Amino acid sequence: MIFVYSILISLLVGTLLGVAYTLLGFWKTWAMGIILGVLLALGTFVLLSRIISKRFEPRFLQAQKQLQSGATTLAMQTLEELIPLGRWQVMLTGQIYAQLGILAYGAEKEDLAVDYLEKSALRAPDARMALAAIYFRRKNAAKAFEAMEIAIRGSKKQILPYHAYAWMLNKNGDSDKAIEQLRRCLKVESSNEASKENLLRLQNNRKLLMKRFGMPWYALKLEKPPASMRQYQPGTHRGMRAKQRKQKRRG
Repeated sequence: MIFVYSILISLLVGTLLGVAYTLLGFWKTWAMGIILGVLLALGTFVLLSRIISKRFEPRFLQAQKQLQSGATTLAMQTLEELIPLGRWQVMLTGQIYAQLGILAYGAEKEDLAVDYLEKSALRAPDARMALAAIYFRRKNAAKAFEAMEIAIRGSKKQILPYHAYAWMLNKNGDSDKAIEQLRRCLKVESSNEASKENLLRLQNNRKLLMKRFGMPWYALKLEKPPASMRQYQPGTHRGMRAKQRKQKRRG
């Protein structure tokens, strides 16, 4: 279990000041001391969170700019330097690992990606889908399906995780469970045309059509994107090489 320093400090401040005020006679009852302690703890937590955010956000924006310029390695180094701040901010560590894992996967560093993605936040569906995709490509369907369940639980209203899960199940020879996933998806958004179409395709023993999900789907590397979409993608070796070729042609 990772203890978040900001929570521990806030609880300590609230407890000490609440008890001190009560014992010194500023409050006549313990009930008022408890109320004061809770308010002080919340105030301390908010203050610490804002201080950490001011330290975190500029570095995170720096990593985004590095990624946009094709400097994936630098972006990953910047994010890795932020990991210690996760001890001070709720859920920050898991989000950093999610970003690092996705970048490592895009950079063809699968072993490193798995290491990061397994530590990613449970409510980071893109990271969990990437982890599932790696496991599926490595023929470990059980772990892939486990990761997909976590991805769906982390964001039940996102449509792609249901379809990606259905694609894996169907590819693994279990069309009935694949159909079940799409029906599960339609309960979330009954009017979704992609879900209706893919459900009909499965019921007619046809291949799922995933093209409409665009690069978020192809980034999982379970299917190759069409030629029209094989352009520069920030954060991948292929994308960086494409960008370099473009720069040479312009030069």
